[in-house]
Amino acid sequence: MQKILNARISLLVLGLMMTLLGLGNLVGAEDWAKDQWTGAQGRELDIATSVELAWGTKIVTVGLTILILSFILSGVARARFGVIAIVLFVAGEIFTVSSLSAKGYGEDASIPVLLIIVPLLITLWALVSCATGWNEKSAETN
Repeated sequence: MQKILNARISLLVLGLMMTLLGLGNLVGAEDWAKDQWTGAQGRELDIATSVELAWGTKIVTVGLTILILSFILSGVARARFGVIAIVLFVAGEIFTVSSLSAKGYGEDASIPVLLIIVPLLITLWALVSCATGWNEKSAETN
Protein backbone atom coordinates (compact mmCIF):
# COMPACT_ATOMS: atom_id res chain seq x y z
CA MET A 1 0.00 0.00 0.00
CA GLN A 2 2.92 2.35 0.74
CA LYS A 3 4.11 2.11 -2.88
CA ILE A 4 0.65 3.02 -4.21
CA LEU A 5 0.18 5.95 -1.81
CA ASN A 6 3.46 7.68 -2.60
CA ALA A 7 3.08 11.45 -2.22
CA ARG A 8 6.02 12.31 -4.47
CA ILE A 9 5.01 10.04 -7.35
CA SER A 10 1.33 11.01 -7.17
CA LEU A 11 2.19 14.73 -7.14
CA LEU A 12 4.54 14.29 -10.11
CA VAL A 13 1.81 12.48 -12.06
CA LEU A 14 -0.79 15.09 -11.04
CA GLY A 15 1.47 18.02 -11.92
CA LEU A 16 2.38 16.50 -15.29
CA MET A 17 -1.28 15.76 -16.07
CA MET A 18 -2.35 19.28 -15.13
CA THR A 19 0.43 20.83 -17.20
CA LEU A 20 -0.43 18.75 -20.27
CA LEU A 21 -4.20 19.29 -19.98
CA GLY A 22 -3.67 23.00 -19.40
CA LEU A 23 -1.45 23.23 -22.48
CA GLY A 24 -4.17 21.42 -24.41
CA ASN A 25 -6.62 24.05 -23.22
CA LEU A 26 -4.26 26.83 -24.37
CA VAL A 27 -3.65 25.29 -27.79
CA GLY A 28 -7.34 24.55 -28.40
CA ALA A 29 -8.84 27.54 -26.60
CA GLU A 30 -11.11 28.60 -29.44
CA ASP A 31 -12.35 25.04 -30.01
CA TRP A 32 -13.06 24.66 -26.27
CA ALA A 33 -14.88 28.00 -26.30
CA LYS A 34 -17.05 26.97 -29.27
CA ASP A 35 -17.89 23.67 -27.56
CA GLN A 36 -18.62 25.11 -24.12
CA TRP A 37 -20.43 28.28 -25.23
CA THR A 38 -22.80 27.01 -27.92
CA GLY A 39 -23.73 29.71 -30.41
CA ALA A 40 -21.05 32.20 -29.37
CA GLN A 41 -19.87 34.30 -32.31
CA GLY A 42 -17.83 37.44 -32.88
CA ARG A 43 -17.04 39.33 -29.68
CA GLU A 44 -18.75 36.70 -27.51
CA LEU A 45 -16.50 34.01 -28.97
CA ASP A 46 -13.43 36.22 -28.43
CA ILE A 47 -14.38 36.66 -24.77
CA ALA A 48 -15.12 32.94 -24.38
CA THR A 49 -11.75 32.12 -25.95
CA SER A 50 -10.06 34.50 -23.51
CA VAL A 51 -11.76 32.72 -20.61
CA GLU A 52 -10.40 29.39 -21.89
CA LEU A 53 -6.91 30.88 -22.31
CA ALA A 54 -6.97 32.21 -18.75
CA TRP A 55 -8.26 28.88 -17.46
CA GLY A 56 -5.56 26.96 -19.31
CA THR A 57 -2.89 29.33 -18.02
CA LYS A 58 -4.09 28.82 -14.45
CA ILE A 59 -4.01 25.04 -14.81
CA VAL A 60 -0.51 25.07 -16.35
CA THR A 61 0.75 27.36 -13.58
CA VAL A 62 -0.65 25.17 -10.81
CA GLY A 63 0.64 22.03 -12.55
CA LEU A 64 4.16 23.41 -12.89
CA THR A 65 4.10 24.61 -9.28
CA ILE A 66 3.13 21.13 -8.10
CA LEU A 67 5.87 19.58 -10.26
CA ILE A 68 8.58 21.93 -9.02
CA LEU A 69 7.62 21.76 -5.36
CA SER A 70 7.31 17.98 -5.44
CA PHE A 71 11.07 17.97 -6.15
CA ILE A 72 11.99 20.72 -3.70
CA LEU A 73 9.89 19.62 -0.71
CA SER A 74 10.17 16.33 1.11
CA GLY A 75 8.48 14.38 3.87
CA VAL A 76 5.67 16.00 5.81
CA ALA A 77 6.16 19.34 4.02
CA ARG A 78 5.53 17.70 0.63
CA ALA A 79 2.50 15.82 1.91
CA ARG A 80 0.95 18.89 3.52
CA PHE A 81 1.65 21.06 0.49
CA GLY A 82 0.00 18.41 -1.69
CA VAL A 83 -3.17 18.29 0.39
CA ILE A 84 -3.46 22.08 0.55
CA ALA A 85 -2.70 22.60 -3.16
CA ILE A 86 -5.16 19.91 -4.27
CA VAL A 87 -7.98 21.08 -2.02
CA LEU A 88 -7.54 24.72 -3.08
CA PHE A 89 -7.32 23.82 -6.77
CA VAL A 90 -10.41 21.59 -6.67
CA ALA A 91 -12.36 24.22 -4.70
CA GLY A 92 -11.36 26.83 -7.29
CA GLU A 93 -12.44 24.58 -10.15
CA ILE A 94 -15.80 23.84 -8.52
CA PHE A 95 -16.38 27.56 -7.95
CA THR A 96 -15.33 28.44 -11.51
CA VAL A 97 -17.46 25.77 -13.19
CA SER A 98 -20.51 26.50 -11.04
CA SER A 99 -20.19 30.25 -11.64
CA LEU A 100 -19.85 29.82 -15.40
CA SER A 101 -22.56 27.15 -15.58
CA ALA A 102 -25.03 29.68 -14.22
CA LYS A 103 -24.21 31.76 -17.34
CA GLY A 104 -24.69 28.86 -19.78
CA TYR A 105 -21.19 27.37 -19.81
CA GLY A 106 -21.16 23.76 -21.01
CA GLU A 107 -24.91 23.43 -21.60
CA ASP A 108 -24.47 21.51 -24.85
CA ALA A 109 -20.83 20.51 -24.40
CA SER A 110 -19.48 17.22 -25.70
CA ILE A 111 -16.61 16.32 -23.35
CA PRO A 112 -15.48 12.67 -23.45
CA VAL A 113 -16.25 10.97 -20.12
CA LEU A 114 -12.66 9.72 -19.77
CA LEU A 115 -11.42 13.32 -19.93
CA ILE A 116 -13.33 13.91 -16.70
CA ILE A 117 -13.01 10.57 -14.89
CA VAL A 118 -9.27 9.98 -15.34
CA PRO A 119 -8.19 13.42 -14.02
CA LEU A 120 -10.62 13.07 -11.10
CA LEU A 121 -9.19 9.67 -10.19
CA ILE A 122 -5.59 10.91 -10.44
CA THR A 123 -6.47 13.94 -8.30
CA LEU A 124 -8.17 11.74 -5.69
CA TRP A 125 -5.18 9.36 -5.66
CA ALA A 126 -2.79 12.27 -5.13
CA LEU A 127 -4.98 13.72 -2.37
CA VAL A 128 -5.17 10.41 -0.49
CA SER A 129 -1.43 9.82 -1.01
CA CYS A 130 -0.59 13.19 0.49
CA ALA A 131 -3.17 12.97 3.27
CA THR A 132 -1.67 9.68 4.49
CA GLY A 133 1.67 11.48 4.97
CA TRP A 134 0.21 14.54 6.75
CA ASN A 135 1.48 13.44 10.20
CA GLU A 136 4.29 11.16 9.09
CA LYS A 137 6.95 10.87 11.79
CA SER A 138 9.75 9.46 9.65
CA ALA A 139 12.37 11.58 7.94
CA GLU A 140 10.86 11.03 4.46
CA THR A 141 7.31 10.59 3.16
CA ASN A 142 8.43 9.39 -0.26
